[in-house]
Amino acid sequence: MANIVKRGNRWRAEVCIDRKRKAKTFDTKREAVDWSNEMEKTGVRPSKTLSDCIKDYRLIAESHKGSQSELSRLNHLDKAIGDIALDRLTPARLSKYRDDRLKEVSAVSVRREMIILSAMFEIATNEWQWIPSNPLKTVRKPSTGPARRRGISQEEIDAICANLSAMRAGKQVADMFLLAIETGMRLGEILSLEWPDVSDKSVMLKETKNGDIRHVPLSKKAREIIPRRRNIDPEKVFTLSNAQASKAFQRASVNGTHFHDARSEAVTLLSKKLDVMQLAKMIGHRDIKSLMFYYSEKPEDIADRL
Repeated sequence: MANIVKRGNRWRAEVCIDRKRKAKTFDTKREAVDWSNEMEKTGVRPSKTLSDCIKDYRLIAESHKGSQSELSRLNHLDKAIGDIALDRLTPARLSKYRDDRLKEVSAVSVRREMIILSAMFEIATNEWQWIPSNPLKTVRKPSTGPARRRGISQEEIDAICANLSAMRAGKQVADMFLLAIETGMRLGEILSLEWPDVSDKSVMLKETKNGDIRHVPLSKKAREIIPRRRNIDPEKVFTLSNAQASKAFQRASVNGTHFHDARSEAVTLLSKKLDVMQLAKMIGHRDIKSLMFYYSEKPEDIADRL
């Protein structure tokens, strides 16, 4: 409720917005009343916590590609700082959370959490009007260092496949791993393959990172891998979930190898057979410069070809 009082020949209006008082002086009472009404209409925001924000944003996150990781991070944020009111999540408070979190997990993980938070705060500001501005805009995100560029040696490939052979789902994960090395497909893309998408010399990816449909040509080795999956499932080429495949590969990994490193190895190997335009089309990069993030050929090997 606004408080409007006359002081001398002028009128002073005072309102309380988000637990903060604002006041202004006018020549007439009508101007003071109009200003107060406008401030209360546009300025009052419901008292919400971060948990409230996460609850509504979770519906949006579920529609994103790779939502499993995003939802997992939202669950952590909800448990860690969910009970804090949105207007108490100041840049200083969020900076402290960042610094404390860096003591627990990698800079990459903290950076991803902050990206999710920032996207959520933008919606809370512009669409829901729960907060006046995004408090993360002025908070520095942790540096993640140079991009990871790592190929996989044949010795590592053999060791990983040997480790996978002892696991229940190992043979299937080994096939996915070898297929990734031959084609450069991501794990999620491989898992999305259905039998109608498979032809003799190529596969069609309907679910890709940039949303484009991509046709991936198959090498001779790749054409030997996929038929081994016939008659196992009538619809899916591979039947594991992303979480199951990732967990199995992590257990079998040697020397800190990631499944995604197979994409880097594929780019390096394919660059010796395809020109740049063909390689970009096969890997699914609209920007040819992006190929350099994956290309990992050793300078000694390049020197041998000179």
